[in-house]
Amino acid sequence: MSKIISILGASQELIPVQQDKLRGLNADMLLRFSFYTIDFNHQILCVIQAKNEQETITPLKYKKITQQVGNVMGMPVVVLLGSLPYYERERLISQGVYFIISDKYAFLPSLIANIQAKRREKKTQPKLTPAAQYVLLYYLLKENSENEFTIKRLEELVPYNYVTLARAITSLEDCQLCTAEIRDAGIKYICFKDSKRELWLRAQNYLSSPIKKVLYCDSIPEGNFSTCGVNALSHYSHLNPEQYGAMAIWDKQFSSEVGHYNEIEGLYKIEVWRYPATIPYKSNGGIVDKLSLYLTMKDEPDSRIEKELEIMIEEMKW
Repeated sequence: MSKIISILGASQELIPVQQDKLRGLNADMLLRFSFYTIDFNHQILCVIQAKNEQETITPLKYKKITQQVGNVMGMPVVVLLGSLPYYERERLISQGVYFIISDKYAFLPSLIANIQAKRREKKTQPKLTPAAQYVLLYYLLKENSENEFTIKRLEELVPYNYVTLARAITSLEDCQLCTAEIRDAGIKYICFKDSKRELWLRAQNYLSSPIKKVLYCDSIPEGNFSTCGVNALSHYSHLNPEQYGAMAIWDKQFSSEVGHYNEIEGLYKIEVWRYPATIPYKSNGGIVDKLSLYLTMKDEPDSRIEKELEIMIEEMKW
């Protein structure tokens, strides 16, 4: 169950870390600390808190603990403390330990670097991260009228974890494709305000082809592959299908060791995608969605394909 703390006057939601994300930490550390993630100022942090508030842990020990947790979690680690004398704060700072004393003091220097990096990024045209693009296309393709989500709700709908989704929402915000606000109990709500058609048109400058790389093989591969390319377009249009066609798969589910692939030629074209190849996600494959298909084929020189893509998008029921 999540809980709310106040950091320098701002309510924040602490999300408990699932046990399987903590593999690599010893049993003693798991028993002594509670583990959370937090989205503070558009940066995901791991927050640890001693279960026994009376336990004495030296700054040097905290430094070693946060380094171990950081190596496992792959993100900055912050210690949550109830109270601390001034001289103890100085000792933690001298050891480079990030810490929060709820609503009183916060030593989080990485946030300054994060803000400066984002300011530099905004000077160039941003692109949506793969997860952000997947979330946006999921919203555009879903049939009901729901246009507000919490990250927890999104976690139930798409195949990404909380941390990845929090970063995806930041990417969507940076591109001004959604708005996010903290409401009661410190929970963040994400809202898509434009009509779906207008949002699709506005998003064009931030979208990219999901194809990460292309391979070929001479036999139908085993795995969670989905129909893509001309054969997918033929499903949505009057275009004739090809005999062999192309198949797409999420890069996280693809292994080049299972099958005989090459980068030059083969009967089957294999597209390795940056995000899941079906929206909504299907564990047994299927046919890629219309919007992702458009993004993979919109630069094809064949005038027949260009025409059918235009018709497919024009006839979308937003």
